[in-house]
Amino acid sequence: MFSIIIKETREFIREKTNLFFFLVFPVVLVFLLGTLLGSMDQAEETVGEIKLQYIIETEDPIQRMAIEKFIETTEEEGKIFFEESNNLSVARGLASKDDITAVLVFTKDPLKIEIYEGRNHIKNRAVSALMNSFIQMNQTVMTIMNVNPEQLMDLEHIPWEENLIQKDLGVNRTMIDYYAIVMIAMISFMSIILGCYCFLGERQSKTLNRLIISPQSRVYLFLQKILGMVPQVVLQISIIMVISVFAFNANYARTFKDNLYLFFMFLMVTMALISIGVVIGLVIKKNPMVVLFPFLWIMMFLGGTFSKEVHIKGLSEFLPTYQVQQGAFDLAIFGRYHRANIIILISSIILVLSIFIGVYLFRRKEGEQ
Repeated sequence: MFSIIIKETREFIREKTNLFFFLVFPVVLVFLLGTLLGSMDQAEETVGEIKLQYIIETEDPIQRMAIEKFIETTEEEGKIFFEESNNLSVARGLASKDDITAVLVFTKDPLKIEIYEGRNHIKNRAVSALMNSFIQMNQTVMTIMNVNPEQLMDLEHIPWEENLIQKDLGVNRTMIDYYAIVMIAMISFMSIILGCYCFLGERQSKTLNRLIISPQSRVYLFLQKILGMVPQVVLQISIIMVISVFAFNANYARTFKDNLYLFFMFLMVTMALISIGVVIGLVIKKNPMVVLFPFLWIMMFLGGTFSKEVHIKGLSEFLPTYQVQQGAFDLAIFGRYHRANIIILISSIILVLSIFIGVYLFRRKEGEQ
C-alpha cells in the first residue's frame, strides 16, 4: 500500500503544474486578493445606518406599548431609524428600491414580526437579528406577566450594565483572513481535477493495463489510489495555512483545537471531491480541465470565493462553495461547530458512496489498447 502512496506523492511533487496551481497559486492569491482587493470589499461589521418602516396591527395595548418602547430605545443609539407606515405596498416598494432597509409588520395576536427585506443582505441580517432578540425578550416578559407579574417590579433594579458583556471576537479581522479561508475552499474544489487524473494519468502513461492485470484485488488497488492522495491534500492545506499565518499574518480560528477541526473539515471536503473526480476519471476520456474547470470557476465566483460582495440571493447560498465557506467562517470566527459537522457528515457520505461506485467501475474495467 505504501508503495502506491509514495508513488502518487512523488508524481504530484514532480509535476510542476501541480506544484504551481495547487500549492503556489493559492498562497499568492491570498496575498493579492487580501491586499489589492481588500479595499474594494466592505467589512461585514460595518452595517451603517438602518432605515425601517413599520406597521403595528396588534390592538393589544401592552404589546403596542412594548413595541413603541422598543422603537424609542433603539432609536436612541442613532444608527437605526423607524418610521410608521399605513400602506404596506408603498413601504415594500421603497424597500425593493433600496430607499429603506426593510419593512416590519407587527401582526395581531399572537404577536409576530413579518420582515420584508430590502436589497442589502448584510443589513437584512442585522434587522433579522435585532427583531429576533425583541421577540425573544417580549415572549419572556409576557410569560413572567402571566405566571408571576410581581417579578417584573424587580426588573428596574437589575444592574444591566454589569450583566451585559460585549461580544469580542478575539482578533481584529481583515480581508486577508477572509481570503486565507476561501483559498483553501478553492483548492478543495479544484482537487476534483486531481481525482480525475488519478486513473487518467495511468491511461496516458500506458500503465492502466498493468494495474488491471495485477494479481492484487482491484478493490485493494482502488483504495490505495484514493489513500495515495491523502499526503497531497495534507500538504496543500498545511502550506496554505502555515504561510498565510506566518507570512501574511492571517487569522484562522482562535484556538488550536478549532484550527485542527477546521483543517479536518477541509480534509474531508477535499477527499470527497477527489473521490468524485476519480469516478469521473474512470468514465470520461476527455481532458477534465476542459470539462470541469469552467464549471468550477463559475460556481466559486457566484459563491463568493473571489469576492464576498458577489452574492445572488436565492442562488449563491445553495452553492456547495458557499456552504463550505460559511461553515469554515462559523467555526473560525465564532467557534460554532454545527455547520462544520454537517459538512463533514455529507463529505463522509459522498466519500463512501464514491468509493463504492469507483470500485464497481474499476472492477468492470477492461484492458485498453
